[in-house]
Amino acid sequence: MKLNLIPSELTWLYFNQCIVDEAADVTNPLYERIKFMAIFSSNLDEFFRVKVNHLANDKSILKSDFFNTILKEINQQQEQFGGIWRNDIIPELRQNNIIVYEGQKIETFHHKEIERYFKSNILSFVQVVFIQKGIGKIYFLNNRSLYFLVKLKNKEGEFNYAYINIPSDKLNRYKQLQKKGDNNYIISLDEIIKSCLYLIFMQDEIVSCFAIKMNRDEDYEIEDENTGNLIHKIKDKIKERKTGLPTRFLYDYLMPKEEIDFCKETFQLKKSEMVAGGKMHNLFDLFKFPNPVKPNLQSPNFPALEHKAFENLNSIFEVIDTKNQLLHFPYHSYHYVLQFFNQAAIDNRVTEIKVTLYRISTQSLIANALISAAKNGKKVTVFVEVKARFDEDNNLHWANEMKKAGIKIIYSMPNLKVHAKIALVTMQTAKKTTQQYAYLATGNFNENTAAIYADHGFFTSEKKYTDDISKVFRFLKSKEKSVEMDTLLVAGFNMKQQILNLIDTEIQNHKAGKSSGVLLKVNGIDEKDIINKLYEASQVGVKITLLVRGICSLLPEIKGISENIKAYRIVDMFLEHARIYKFNNAGEEKMYLSSADMMGRNLNSRIEVGFPIEDEDLKTEINQIIQFQLEDNTKKRIINSNGKCAIIQNVKNTKRAQVDIYNWLKNK
Repeated sequence: MKLNLIPSELTWLYFNQCIVDEAADVTNPLYERIKFMAIFSSNLDEFFRVKVNHLANDKSILKSDFFNTILKEINQQQEQFGGIWRNDIIPELRQNNIIVYEGQKIETFHHKEIERYFKSNILSFVQVVFIQKGIGKIYFLNNRSLYFLVKLKNKEGEFNYAYINIPSDKLNRYKQLQKKGDNNYIISLDEIIKSCLYLIFMQDEIVSCFAIKMNRDEDYEIEDENTGNLIHKIKDKIKERKTGLPTRFLYDYLMPKEEIDFCKETFQLKKSEMVAGGKMHNLFDLFKFPNPVKPNLQSPNFPALEHKAFENLNSIFEVIDTKNQLLHFPYHSYHYVLQFFNQAAIDNRVTEIKVTLYRISTQSLIANALISAAKNGKKVTVFVEVKARFDEDNNLHWANEMKKAGIKIIYSMPNLKVHAKIALVTMQTAKKTTQQYAYLATGNFNENTAAIYADHGFFTSEKKYTDDISKVFRFLKSKEKSVEMDTLLVAGFNMKQQILNLIDTEIQNHKAGKSSGVLLKVNGIDEKDIINKLYEASQVGVKITLLVRGICSLLPEIKGISENIKAYRIVDMFLEHARIYKFNNAGEEKMYLSSADMMGRNLNSRIEVGFPIEDEDLKTEINQIIQFQLEDNTKKRIINSNGKCAIIQNVKNTKRAQVDIYNWLKNK
């Protein structure tokens, strides 16, 4: 069967369109809109660092309508982005007595403050490179760094060029200036440097100054992971990111053609790599845009909720022994996950701790708890995935720190990433028997992202879970797949085939006149066998519901192919990150939470863990959360048959899932 698919790059851009649409949504608080501006900029920056190079280097793609469609979509989004900032955000800030200096004349009373800050703080980081033509020198711009291209005129009337860095990696991008009356003032490093160029180029006339930035390819591949030292190879590839091939050269859209051509020649660029942008780049720095009137103009505060079962007893292990426990982040406090590791570290009954780490925070409390556990005499084993893109350095750092504390570290495996989020604690009971406790999650062991990522975490001491988790850790240590999983879905073992079998069961049930249905909530779906099976199920009449935050290569609601598939996307204040698989199973519902998306990489080249939720009250909780999401008519988009999104219009009784979930859990 020929698949009707949309390329993942294009559907990813359609997702980013939802982000910029949230920035445009005037019903969002102003600083929530600014946050979405930052997210959009960060996403697009990553797109050029990871996705673009392999497209641009494929001549057949480069000359195709598809590549032109990609560029057209990006250009349209960037134009919308710039318009929102200039025409909506800046004026609304001014209406709220927040004045952003951006090209306009700086008030006299700020001159001395700005000049003093430039001389004392900024100037120590400024590096000036004068460009000399015709000497064969190669001029290099660092990946993601910000620069100004400055055109100069000397006393003899000759024109020259220089470029200078904007040290946003060393200093806050935005500075709050002295207030005057009711007015608050904010200025960027860019504007400060522009206003103080005369202090750098004292002998020359400044003719023009335009912002430029280089993105370089960061989507490295290790040619041979099976020989040599994999860690050394990863470290070498991290270094290569800094010198990767250009994927995008951003320049101020007001830059004259002469300067554009000069940049193309000086930095040895192709025309396809040159992209007109705004007057400022790296607007993901808007994440730290100051709010002088906070908490005004910000989203309502949603303080993390208590989980009552964990508040009633002193030991988290006693609670888990009583009953399986389920947490919903960021609504519930992540404190309980930290408590799980902290208690394990100091409980003298605990003999062993095992955990997989994919992405952890830079100041990880969990890693510190594991170090304490090792120093307290526990046997601690940690699998550290050092191929987690953009987190390699942080993961290597923590692996080294844990290793120094006596923790057994298992590093990445060749040709396979370990994306599972599992932990296992072994305890010696009073009867000299062994009891194990497990934590399984849809999200990373990262207390920082847990405050903004919507995920689920599950605690259990049931043997059917802990036995299978032990098998996973045994495999991570031995690399031998000599066991079968009885309870868990594990990518690399049984996950993909089991999911296909579960969809097949729905097909057979529907044909037999039994109740049927599939719901998948994931971050992305592009795995062709899964999509093919979902199309097959749709064609026999199985109703399928997809909640897909990001990439969705499947095209829903195409007559004769996917007309029984409905697909939605929720973009709101929290990042929807949970993975849920639900199968009607003739009324005997099967439900799994998982670390795996329905992506080829997850199901075919990673170790992922999905776990069944069988407690009826916990299934009810998950179903209620899903119901809130399906009823959302404020932040839920409908993905149509061409892969684009449409928000629900003309709503009278508004429903917003993330707010409704929070309030429901708060009142439970």
